Amino acid sequence: MFSNGIVQNLRALVVLLPVIALAGCAAAPAVDSFVDPAAAGQRYDGFLAYAAFSDLGVEANYEKALCLELRARGHACTTMLSAAPPTREQDAASRHAATRASGAQATIVIELADMESLSRRVIANARPAYDVSLVDNEQQQVVARFFLESPSSVRASVRSQSESLAQTIATAMARSSLLTER
Repeated sequence: MFSNGIVQNLRALVVLLPVIALAGCAAAPAVDSFVDPAAAGQRYDGFLAYAAFSDLGVEANYEKALCLELRARGHACTTMLSAAPPTREQDAASRHAATRASGAQATIVIELADMESLSRRVIANARPAYDVSLVDNEQQQVVARFFLESPSSVRASVRSQSESLAQTIATAMARSSLLTER
């Protein structure tokens, strides 16, 4: 009924489909979301993106990527480097003032997880991860936290890593019902 070639192709397809499906699952970044119960129903539309890294180039890439992703989804976003330029004094007070003056409803703070912690070194094989906080600017309080495994390879470019993380953050916020619906 079927030629030998078709049968062999079907067998190969049957073998490859589970492998492809599992590869797709492995590529999805792990995200743990924690939303303060007092923030239930709170949605945000305007953001200040702050990548709290010591490397200015890396900070710029991550902040720009997050703002581009949020703008693409219809939300307002400003980078911390625009609101508090690195040509001026940079400390907690200057960033706090920039947050208040930005007009943004919330600040998204991206930090690297502690790579020196025993659990990260031993259990997670020292893979990078991010600790992301959503701070309500009016209340000046953290309303949500996201812990995200690095969604891309460590060998990927900074731009690629920042774009991948930006998509993951925006998706996690949407799933947690923290974004104003469009």
